[in-house]
Amino acid sequence: MAHNTNGGSINAPASGQTNPYSSPLEPSFLNKEPQDEFVKEVADWIAYVSQGRNDIEIEAKFGVVLDKSTGTRVAPRLGVLVETIVDPREATNMRFESKLSARQHEHLNRMLNDQVTRTVSSSYPHARMAFRHQQTTDDFFSQDSDSKFRVSRDTKTGQVVECIIKKRLGDLHVISPKREVDWRISVNTEEKVDVRSTEGTRPYYSRRKDRMEYMHQHFRIDLTQVTDQANVQVRASHSRKDEQSENLLSF
Repeated sequence: MAHNTNGGSINAPASGQTNPYSSPLEPSFLNKEPQDEFVKEVADWIAYVSQGRNDIEIEAKFGVVLDKSTGTRVAPRLGVLVETIVDPREATNMRFESKLSARQHEHLNRMLNDQVTRTVSSSYPHARMAFRHQQTTDDFFSQDSDSKFRVSRDTKTGQVVECIIKKRLGDLHVISPKREVDWRISVNTEEKVDVRSTEGTRPYYSRRKDRMEYMHQHFRIDLTQVTDQANVQVRASHSRKDEQSENLLSF
């Protein structure tokens, strides 16, 4: 008779029974993966916010969740030990700041470039990662408080790359007390519009955007440096889109 570490005993397998340690462990006694509450909560929230629309954009960005009144990061003082979703009803006194340090930006850039190089090899057994470098100038025009009207042009040629009205449907904050950054999931709609609708108007804000796009299967990672007229920011964002017309999911 075998003994366990608590002082009890474990009966040895009866004659003819299979030793339980001779086969791979199953995910549970039902042979099913336990439900991941984190993933289900995010999925249910996206379904609730999008209300069945097929023109939504879903993006996740790195940054920090801050207390509006103090400007300090909330993750260390909320009494949680692991990555946690904040109830949107309790996030009214919080704001998300989408930025990374130059060191974090450099780390992500190097890691992603290394992965692109690794996947180019003909012997690489998995899906490859593609890369594209894009530099644009974005002009923003007045809209209502929930929408952004943006015209993006190629910085070198001046050719219009994109002209859209982007409307925010909802945000979900995720705090990560064991990490240097938190993240936010946003659900938006994007409506393509004719650039001629901006004729005779001046943008209220302009920025230059240096974006490196990394595509892997149905996902896209955008690593972006943004320069505006007032100051210089280093910002990295991970975005995920669901565009039915292109049948594309990107992160």
